[in-house]
Amino acid sequence: MVRIYIGMVAGTLPKNVKPARISPDPVPSAYSNSTKPIIRTGVNRLEMQNTGTDRKAYSIHTSSGMDMDGLIKAIRHQNLGIRWRAALALGDIGEPAIKPLIRAMRENDHDVRWLAGLALGHIGERAIPQLLRALSEEDHDVRWHATRVLAGMGQVAIPHMIAALHDEDSDTQWRSAYVLSNIGEPAVEPLILALKDPLWWVRVRAAWALGEIGDRRAVEPLIQSVNDMDWYVRWSAADALGKIGDKRAAVCLSKALKEPDSFVQVPATWALGKLGSDAPVDTLIQCLKSGDWYVRWGAADALGNIGDARALDALRELAGDKDEYVRRAADNAIAKIGKKGGS
Repeated sequence: MVRIYIGMVAGTLPKNVKPARISPDPVPSAYSNSTKPIIRTGVNRLEMQNTGTDRKAYSIHTSSGMDMDGLIKAIRHQNLGIRWRAALALGDIGEPAIKPLIRAMRENDHDVRWLAGLALGHIGERAIPQLLRALSEEDHDVRWHATRVLAGMGQVAIPHMIAALHDEDSDTQWRSAYVLSNIGEPAVEPLILALKDPLWWVRVRAAWALGEIGDRRAVEPLIQSVNDMDWYVRWSAADALGKIGDKRAAVCLSKALKEPDSFVQVPATWALGKLGSDAPVDTLIQCLKSGDWYVRWGAADALGNIGDARALDALRELAGDKDEYVRRAADNAIAKIGKKGGS
């Protein structure tokens, strides 16, 4: 068993996926469904302004209409007002601007990438296929901005992201799950349905996203998933239940502690540690005697989080454990229980 398991139990995302939650751009999903003249609106946005910088922005247009290349150049302008209005105009142009904006997201300038993302968010659902392709690009920042824009689109992006969970590329799967977790409540029901998908990796990503969202509607479906035929799904479901922290999961997770599969036992210990007084302390104490170091480690960590003094004697016995991680977890647990009034 490799030590990276500790990172898995802690909920670590795959390489190149940032753990912090996204702050999506405030782009109403209804924007992309509105009916508007494609070129004229962009011109009017600039034409109505009176300041000198806005006149410069308007001068980007040719006499025959909108100069796409000029607007793309304008989002690199040193003046923020010009960059901002050029981005709005590109968003109004719609579909013809999508590929140039995707290319702009590959530039080194962070502001250019952000404004290109803003424009793509205004374009809305029509930009989603290109944004999904951007999730697989080698450049991390391009992937990150694509993720941010998709999350900002809200409900309109959900069916596309559910479909992307089926992609064979693991990074695309995880980023799609991450987008869904940031969309939040509207994605809960589609994700619950995805827990029954024939593909194991779809069920895994769906369980993870539901744990991140934390909606209690997912508790019963996740409890069922703890019995999934695939160990990775069982692990993900137990992990998600721990994040949600609903006491209904206590019985199910207690049973998971008695499974022969340590890959299920460990996330179950971690999840039970989140449930506090509702967790089965006696069963967790028994897990301290497991032959698997990672089960002992998980149980010690959980008992420290629960803070029940009944576990102190068993934790002290781990002072001579052959595994450093277990000894450290036991010491930390004893300290935590002491702070909570145990002795």
